[in-house]
Amino acid sequence: MKEGLFYTKKINAFLILSVCLFFCSLTFLQAQEAESLTLVPPSSGVVVDENVPPLLSGLWENKSRYVVFNSDYFFSDTHGSIPQIVLRTFYQWYDDRAGESSRYTQEKNTDGTFIRDRNNTTSSRPAEELEVHYQPLTYELFPENINSPVTLNNGDELFADGEASGAWDMQIRYPKTKDIYHVPIAVIGNKLYLNFRIKQEDSSLVPHRAFVNGETVQSGNLLSGFWQDVGHANGILISPVYNSKELLSFYITNDAVYHIRYWRTDMEFAEGKQALFTVDDSLYEVPKHLQTLGKNFTCVNGRSSRIRNIERSNSLPESYRQNAVLVKKHTEDENGNPISYTVRTSTILVLGEPYLVLAEGRGSLEEIVKTENARKKPAPPPLFPPHGILDFDWSIIEDPPARYDRRMLDLGK
Repeated sequence: MKEGLFYTKKINAFLILSVCLFFCSLTFLQAQEAESLTLVPPSSGVVVDENVPPLLSGLWENKSRYVVFNSDYFFSDTHGSIPQIVLRTFYQWYDDRAGESSRYTQEKNTDGTFIRDRNNTTSSRPAEELEVHYQPLTYELFPENINSPVTLNNGDELFADGEASGAWDMQIRYPKTKDIYHVPIAVIGNKLYLNFRIKQEDSSLVPHRAFVNGETVQSGNLLSGFWQDVGHANGILISPVYNSKELLSFYITNDAVYHIRYWRTDMEFAEGKQALFTVDDSLYEVPKHLQTLGKNFTCVNGRSSRIRNIERSNSLPESYRQNAVLVKKHTEDENGNPISYTVRTSTILVLGEPYLVLAEGRGSLEEIVKTENARKKPAPPPLFPPHGILDFDWSIIEDPPARYDRRMLDLGK
């Protein structure tokens, strides 16, 4: 009797555990699905025209495609913008309108002059409609003469020193998919990059003194500090993109560049937790976890906080350029008198060549596509060069050589 009661309790416990595991799994799957459906909603009160950052608005190009970012076409329920993507196929001899809004096609076809082609170079389906949202990674900054500063809570005002700059995480949802794909992009001037790093502005590290009132000072070496890798996509595509599975951040000092590798982890993200590495009795701290591309990355295993086998180099692995940020600070001197000064720093570091360049002065996309598709590829050069008089040595026929195994170039000589 006791043995039967024991097995009954065991079975009941097993059933209870199974039910708990079922609901936990269901909750986990629902959480995963909710995460995949999460988009950055537009800020409260933001109108649709401001959905695309002003610095991104316009026509961009490279050797393989044209991309138009604007807020003319969007999804009414999510306010996600729909970019236009034209693929420059057949060695740039044919422009395929592969991605665009269905409303765009209808509006442009009212007079019948811009009908989307139907041929064996285009898909038989309508053009792809990509839903895009932009999550800022850094502040979008413009020169001071544009009078559009970014004002922080402490009263600091941020401007671009020279070329405007900004960085975003493009969150893309492709047709008939629920997953969100990430394409981090950075813009400096009229160039757009996919391979870049970002850094927090460090103007607060520059001590203020009375004699700097109204002056501009620099926060040391603009390259110094921790440059965070936010991930790298393989392009702005009409099909789902691929992201880098690892991150490579840099800690840069005056005489060295330390390469810090981050990899995907299932560990819970720990805000503010630091990892350490030591070089020549100098201790450096970097974030233990990075959250980007919708995932969590770490640079150490488990609960450890020590980075082992740090890689060091004398320079960055590729050619680079930086943005320049001016931080106008307002404070008081030691006597309580108000002073202001400006700190020059940097927040974006791009590597290699740009992915896209702003197509300035090229006209509208309709004009470009119509002009380029009207071109006719010239005929290939003739196989044999043209001759005014046929240059033929009749002696080859009249007096053929005795040996036919000789080289043809020797015949008739």
